[in-house]
Amino acid sequence: MDVVRAAVLLVHPILALLLIRIFFIQRSWRKTSESMRSEEREESLQTHQKVGDLAMLYLLGIILIAFIAQIARALIEGKPAVEYVVPGHYHGWAGILALLLMTILWRLGRKTRDLKQEGKPYSKSRDIHGRMSDIMAILIVIHAFLGFLYLLELF
Repeated sequence: MDVVRAAVLLVHPILALLLIRIFFIQRSWRKTSESMRSEEREESLQTHQKVGDLAMLYLLGIILIAFIAQIARALIEGKPAVEYVVPGHYHGWAGILALLLMTILWRLGRKTRDLKQEGKPYSKSRDIHGRMSDIMAILIVIHAFLGFLYLLELF
């Protein structure tokens, strides 16, 4: 296997592993925030919100890198880029679905923040945000595993 091709193909999964770590740290905030005092909890919540915003940008970057890697792979292999840019496997389509679901999760978090700042009831939005992250955690693990299988197929 060509080293350049391998490097191009491994950029996306390595960066994705970092995002998965960030996501699971974000998820653990719910549990760790229960033992915090009000001032400490508020600071932690603000950090949680900032990291959530950055994670969303990071996700967009990782998806862009995945498409760039597929275009580079097509160029290296001398094939039309369209063959690789349009997902032909579940992992690729699940990545696009992940973007949609993460956007919903991110918007729910922002909605919860806005409702809280406006002094309106926000517990329902907060709970939906938490449940959505639970569902996303399961889907992320499945997506990562399928990506690993896809990599094995390419190597």
